[in-house]
Formats: sequence, structure tokens, C-alpha cells
Amino acid sequence: MESLSLLANPWQVSLPLWLGGVVVKEVALQGMDWGVRIAGRYIEPMPSRKGEKEVYQRPLDFMDYLYLSINAVIETVFIGHLLHYLWYSSKVERSFGALGLLNGPVALWLVVIFNDMFYAPLHRLLHTPMLYRWIHKHHHRITYPQRGNVDARNEHPVEQMLAMAFWYCAVQLATVLVGMHAIVVPLHISIMVFGACFNHTENDLKFSVFGIEFAVRAHEMHHRMPNKNFGQICMWFDKLMGTYIPYMSADA
Repeated sequence: MESLSLLANPWQVSLPLWLGGVVVKEVALQGMDWGVRIAGRYIEPMPSRKGEKEVYQRPLDFMDYLYLSINAVIETVFIGHLLHYLWYSSKVERSFGALGLLNGPVALWLVVIFNDMFYAPLHRLLHTPMLYRWIHKHHHRITYPQRGNVDARNEHPVEQMLAMAFWYCAVQLATVLVGMHAIVVPLHISIMVFGACFNHTENDLKFSVFGIEFAVRAHEMHHRMPNKNFGQICMWFDKLMGTYIPYMSADA
């Protein structure tokens, strides 16, 4: 029972304070999503979203709201564990003076890569018939996502927990290889949130940073062709798995 309590509440705070954490996290997340929507006004839509054709948006139903609510709690627990690790682990540097090239920029770059290294094969596994039917199919009820944060987080809670577990593994692996400064994890959380939000919009955002090429087009192709493009931020591991497909307009 004590282990379950630590799993759900690593800081062992009171219930009101724990619930307050859920609220604070949701407010921050909604604020970041709002930022994505504002930025999206200045980004051209993808070719598949242009023209007179109206892209159907399935209205949210009870299961959508249920999964979104459960996932809001899962995210809070996960972030609680990450922050607990940053605060107490002897492997993490916390002083400004301890920030260096390896435990800062290099560690951040590695966490981004390692997270996709773990996630892309997991995502592909979730597309096997049984797992797809019972877990991942819910997320694919939308072919042309555009609600940002809502469409990104609208997935089965089991999928959410698996993705968070591998995210934690990515942080640990980077720490073992090059060290870790506490600033890296909040920066990576921001990258993942903005990436996930943009990936579920119509915005034709694409850029390349230190060899990592991000393009919303790649994830739209996954929603249109679910057996392709399993990565989140970069397509390196899809190219290794032979599951990468370049973008093509809806009319192609």
C-alpha cells in the first residue's frame, strides 16, 4: 500500500495540494496550447488543409473526456516523479555553475533522440491488430487532427502510461551517458508539449536543429496512413524501421 502511495504521490503531499498540482499543470499546459494557437496564425496551413474542402472534425464524446481526464492525472504523477528525481537525485546537477556543454545542450539533444528511439517502436507495436483494437484505435478516430493539445492527449491511458515510462527511461539513459542538469528536463517537457500540440494542428511547421528535423507533415501522414511515421519529433527511427513516408497532398 505504501509503494502504491509513493507511485501516485512521490512527494507525499496532502490530497488538496496534490489536486492543486493537477490544476497548476493543466493551467500551464493550456497556456502552452494557447501559445501554439497564437503562433499558428502566422504559419501557413499544410497543402492538405487548404482549399474549399472542409476537414471533418469528429465531436468529442464521453470516452474522449474520460480519457483526457485520466491522462491529466497520469501526466501530473509523471511530472511529479521527474521533479522528485531532479530535486533529490545525486546524479543531477542543480547549481547554475554546474551547467556545462555535456549535461546541458548535449543531454537535451540526447533525451529528444532517446525518447523517439523508445517511442517509435512502442508506437509501431501499438498498431499490431490486438493492441490497436483495444488501446491505440481511440487516438486514430481523427484523420486530420487540428485541436492541438486536445487531440494530442486524447489517447488510451495505457498508451499514456507506456509513453511516460519510456520518457523516464530516456532521461535516465542520457544521465548515465553525459550527466544531467536540472534545467534539461523542463526544457524537454516544453519541447514535447509544443511538438505534440503542433503535430495535431493544420500548421505547416517544420525546422531543423542540430540534425533533428521536425515537421508537422510527418505526423499528419501517420494519421492518414497509420502504418507509417511512428516517431514524434524526428523520423530517424522510422527510416531505420522502413516505416517512413514523405508528405504528399491529400489529392495525391
